[in-house]
Amino acid sequence: MGIELFEGLDTKSLANAGVEVEIMKSDGESSGVFITVLGQDSDAYNKIKERQDRARLRALSKGGRGATDLLYNTSKVNEMELICACCLEWRHANGRPLPFKIGAQGDEEQTHKLFTDYPLLYDQLRVAIADRINFTKTPATS
Repeated sequence: MGIELFEGLDTKSLANAGVEVEIMKSDGESSGVFITVLGQDSDAYNKIKERQDRARLRALSKGGRGATDLLYNTSKVNEMELICACCLEWRHANGRPLPFKIGAQGDEEQTHKLFTDYPLLYDQLRVAIADRINFTKTPATS
């Protein structure tokens, strides 16, 4: 059995390279905004996730109500950190300049505010980053 049988299952390569996601309006029409994101199988995502998981385990090992409150309070912050870290760049279809550089390599504070103010945008990115189908290579058809 050759490894080529599994080529269509490789999500890590594109997860590390990033793919462009089209942001849709609530009516299903294109917003004209495209954001390049890393996937959940990317090295960057997993590095941050491991750090977050280790912090969560340290908090749990200390025990008590404080640990529970800490875990609850940090879950949304952790998810926001992951989503921001996975955003590489963005563009508008018609070439219009966007107001700031997105993601961890850009203006993180503005990115957080954008995602907080526009939860539909945030949710689309969260789902796209987690959807491994977005990070598979389309097989050639004959």
